Amino acid sequence: MRFVLILILLVGAVPDLAALEVPYLSARVNDLAELLDDAAETRLHSSLTSLQRSTGAQLVVLTIPSLEREVLEDYSMRVVETWKLGRKGVDDGVLLLVSRDDRKIRLEVGYGLEAVLTDLASRRIIDYLMMPAFRKGDFEGGIESAVEAISGAIQGDKAAIPEMPAESDNLMMETIFLAVFGLFILPFVYYAVALQGSGGWVMYAFLTPFFALFPMVAGKTAALVSVGLWLAVIPVLRAIWPAKWRVESDENAVGRRGRNSRGGRRSSGFSSGGGFSGGGGSFGGGGASGGW
Repeated sequence: MRFVLILILLVGAVPDLAALEVPYLSARVNDLAELLDDAAETRLHSSLTSLQRSTGAQLVVLTIPSLEREVLEDYSMRVVETWKLGRKGVDDGVLLLVSRDDRKIRLEVGYGLEAVLTDLASRRIIDYLMMPAFRKGDFEGGIESAVEAISGAIQGDKAAIPEMPAESDNLMMETIFLAVFGLFILPFVYYAVALQGSGGWVMYAFLTPFFALFPMVAGKTAALVSVGLWLAVIPVLRAIWPAKWRVESDENAVGRRGRNSRGGRRSSGFSSGGGFSGGGGSFGGGGASGGW
């Protein structure tokens, strides 16, 4: 029995033994993946030191070669819980983690800075500053831009967080518009396909201009593709539409179907020997992740 208990304990310990080790906290910049040259590392160290002296907040950069199959968010939490970045009770620590081979980024934000570095703000720093630079191989530029934005936000500069690029904003608006258009027109499309007799063809002709004009918000090509698919696909669907799903063309049958469908919807403390250490801050998972 004792042997069995020992075996169970050993098996339970295997995941911990296999877990990626949290590195020794030796400085504000821990470039284990060797993404930074000496000059960039010196600039970052100076910037991070200045930030801590002026605000008390601790921002630390960690790059690693690989997560070794660990979950990014789990590993970053283990790091901050071990290092205890930020002041105890103030919880103003931030970890910027980059995993080189996994092409992943994590910004872990302490409790005390979650109102300043919100999940959205953290996501924008990753998406608009780090990822574009990393995709070009400019790791130094991406990390330095992120550190500058984080430092600025901590010091109260609201403009430090990058705004959504205009092209992304336009794309989102176009997507929302087309989604609303699709939801609005879907019931009419159903009748164009399922309505028997001439009524279905009338609906088909009536809707054709809509599929040519509204997709113009996404460009002429999108409009041409939209109306082309409409003209080609709807006749095919009308030809193969199952009889049990067809709608009678007389007005009473359509009215009954409308009433039935409406009714259906209604029912439904780490210390290093190198002179730098965390201050006992706490983290709760705030921040953001990304990849390039």
